[in-house]
Amino acid sequence: MALAPLQEEEVRYFVSRVEDLPPIPTALQRLIEIIHNQGDSPADLEGTIRQDPSLTAKILRVANSTYFGSRGRVSRLSRATVLIGFQQVKSICLCSLLLEMFSTDRNLSAEDRERLWKHAFATGRIAGEMVRNRPWISGEEAYLLGLLHDLGRIVMAVHFGEHYQAIVQTARHRKVPLWSVESSYGLSHARIGGWVGIKWAFPEVFQRVMEFHHDPYKSPSFKAETRLIRLADILANSREFPGLLTEELTLSCCGDLFIGEEEWEDYQGALDEIFQEVDGMWDLLK
Repeated sequence: MALAPLQEEEVRYFVSRVEDLPPIPTALQRLIEIIHNQGDSPADLEGTIRQDPSLTAKILRVANSTYFGSRGRVSRLSRATVLIGFQQVKSICLCSLLLEMFSTDRNLSAEDRERLWKHAFATGRIAGEMVRNRPWISGEEAYLLGLLHDLGRIVMAVHFGEHYQAIVQTARHRKVPLWSVESSYGLSHARIGGWVGIKWAFPEVFQRVMEFHHDPYKSPSFKAETRLIRLADILANSREFPGLLTEELTLSCCGDLFIGEEEWEDYQGALDEIFQEVDGMWDLLK
């Protein structure tokens, strides 16, 4: 039986009233503050990690993994931070906290969860790479914006599971991106993401990116950041949908951010290495 489309007012009311939508974890809130405060040090990060036993265990486990070649020899957070690297530790903490928030929900299969979070990791990693020559935003903030851009899709999968699965099946049948069929069911993961950003009191730039990354020219503010994440998202999806790379909207965003043809091709050439890093990060965190 076909599902009747939901009304936007109905979806918005439901999102605002969902009681089991997890509150933003204290550790995640503090990590966002650390990223915005360029003066914070490894000691600040270690203090945040120590307040969360699961994060402490995760960082020590990663530091003692064969990936870093120090199996069983790291017992202190300070040593783990040096070994793994300050930036990478922040990435691991962010990814781990976000994974845990919805890790036990039955509406998300293991395959769905891996697909969603690998895409989030890839988008963040690509965004961080793209801002190296753009001093108006830090690599850390770009990474976090990319990591969080599709949070509305996870909330949609958890709380509108029947419609979400219908969207997934329809998109696979048509061989098109999920967002292109969402309107048929009265849902938009981007709109839901914007509402969740408000509910969690995220900074405005996060709210705009989460809501407008598929339609950046409608964003009332932080237009450059929204276009940046749009492009990072396109690159992260390009293996499955290569036609997105040359869409008019994509090329327009490139022009607005002064990304020339050669630079755009360079990002595409770096994707294999980035996807390998993403697979490695997932193996460490799952």
